[in-house]
Amino acid sequence: MISSSEGVEASAVDPVEPLVHFRTSREDDLMLWSKKYSVGVGIIDREHHELFDVINDVQAAVTVRQDRECIGALLRELAEATRAHFASEEAMMEKAQYNGKMLHALKHQRLQEQLDAFVARFDRGVDLNKHSLTFMRDWFLPHILETDCNFGVWHVEHSRK
Repeated sequence: MISSSEGVEASAVDPVEPLVHFRTSREDDLMLWSKKYSVGVGIIDREHHELFDVINDVQAAVTVRQDRECIGALLRELAEATRAHFASEEAMMEKAQYNGKMLHALKHQRLQEQLDAFVARFDRGVDLNKHSLTFMRDWFLPHILETDCNFGVWHVEHSRK
């Protein structure tokens, strides 16, 4: 699970390991990490990379038809990792006195509500479908490239002052 950003140096972070070992190829991943997703803030980039891995693990589990217990555990891990990441990112924004924090946090809240709804539906017996998985990708990627990158640029500029 993603930990707090307090006192973590980006250079001290180990590479992210896949959470599930039945993912045999990264070529089939729903979300492929690349430098274009870097926001310029080490801890945020690491957390994003971890979220990519969890989303890919969920997708792989669904694709290879893992049992519901495994898929459910991964889906709950995604919801909790996302919640922890959002809290970490928002704490950084608060500490930095980022004036875009309120709107950014509202976007986080809306996605978290969607993820929690996916978990609740899954727990009631509704399987994840392709739409659920592509929704996650289609929300995270533009959010990182636009909203998070805006904060990253702002954070880097203001941390030099």
